[in-house]
Amino acid sequence: MKFILVFFSVFLFAQQKITSENIEGRLKEAEILMISGKADEFIKANLSILEDSKSISYSQGNAKVCLNLAYVFNRLNQYEKSIRYLKMMEAENDYKSADEFNRISTNVLYSNNYFGIKMYDEAITKLKENIRLSENVTVDSTRRYIKTLGLIDMATNYTEKKRYDSATLCVYKAIQELKGQKIKNTCLGVNLKIALLNLAGIKFKENKVDSTEYYVKASRALPVDLGYNEFVVYKLLGQINSSKKNYDSAIINYKKGIELAQKAKNSRKLSELYSLISDAYSKKKEFGNEKAYLNKFVKLNDSIRETEASNLNETIKLLVKDKQKPLEEKNRYLLYAIILGAIGLVVIVLFVAKKIGKKNKVLHIKNEENKILNRKINEAFEDVVQLAKNNDPEFSARFQEVYPDFFPKLLQKEPQLLTSELKFCALLFLNFSTKDIAEYTFVQPQSVQTRKNRLRKKLNISSEEDIYIWMKNIIR
Repeated sequence: MKFILVFFSVFLFAQQKITSENIEGRLKEAEILMISGKADEFIKANLSILEDSKSISYSQGNAKVCLNLAYVFNRLNQYEKSIRYLKMMEAENDYKSADEFNRISTNVLYSNNYFGIKMYDEAITKLKENIRLSENVTVDSTRRYIKTLGLIDMATNYTEKKRYDSATLCVYKAIQELKGQKIKNTCLGVNLKIALLNLAGIKFKENKVDSTEYYVKASRALPVDLGYNEFVVYKLLGQINSSKKNYDSAIINYKKGIELAQKAKNSRKLSELYSLISDAYSKKKEFGNEKAYLNKFVKLNDSIRETEASNLNETIKLLVKDKQKPLEEKNRYLLYAIILGAIGLVVIVLFVAKKIGKKNKVLHIKNEENKILNRKINEAFEDVVQLAKNNDPEFSARFQEVYPDFFPKLLQKEPQLLTSELKFCALLFLNFSTKDIAEYTFVQPQSVQTRKNRLRKKLNISSEEDIYIWMKNIIR
């Protein structure tokens, strides 16, 4: 009996320990886990804290935990989960009265998540809000940091949308904002270096190699080290080397970039580096190394696409749900008014009319969505065709993004296909004639026809079968 009383007393004492002070203390302890890189333990600790914080209705604790979880899931590229916890945080009473800094931090996470799933317009909207909020920050250096970070991230999103003029304008504004500021070992210095590298990347996409080289040199002259994120520098140096046909130097720089990108756990940039180094080895005719890195690219890129698709689907569901909330509330009030203000046949008529209106609206939305989807497909196709016409080195990577199943299915039929042969198959898939291929790849039509014949033999395509139709049927 005495044992039971003692156990009951201990149990009660343990229950009384859940207080706001206890929650705050555990949150500080959890921070150490994240700093130490123990993401799984950090998630587990915060989920436990959230459960206890909810049990005592501690809104401030709930908001802090949700922000922690949103941050860690963003770092793990689990963007849908990150957005879900951000929305949970926004629902807390404590967040509704949050100051500019909390809202800015939230917007940064939102924009990072949207960028990760290629919802660039949504990301830009959040970043524009941050630039507006930064004007209320009184500390000059903090205001400049927030504003320039927003401008740089906006430039990154505009670059992905191929709006290079808008991207360049954003970077110029950021650089202007940072002129004359103390940069050595400061956040402003980091922003300035990132801005210059961003501008270098934009210029390379515009085929302005001299400008690219100028801005890379300017960034390297700064007394600022980006740590593992220095892979951006080596990627650009490699691209400059490749454009000048200095493939040995390009490969050295790409390898340095790959090593740093792996440590930074930046899978998207790592995938790009694999593609670039594979192309450099191809130019050197080192086909073994070329294929090894191409396989790494295909494997990693498939994984990225799978994750992005999952994140995108779940995020769209969340966004649709958010947009439906005000409509649902409005419809609910309307329904109450109808019930109170009408009887009999009038109610039935209004109800039927409402149903028909909803169906028409859904059909209209679906039609608009189909139009947008078709437009995006056409834009992607035109983009790939233009890269092919320009004999652009990014053609193969972009083609793989638009038609992700084509190369893997070809490699299933013939694993020994070279990168150059895969590219040739892609041109046939896009329905380029022998004359077109000869013109765009700077060879004689007879050479193109010879390659077709070799490809038929390698892929076991009979002479009676149309090779263009055969290529199309690969992904059907």
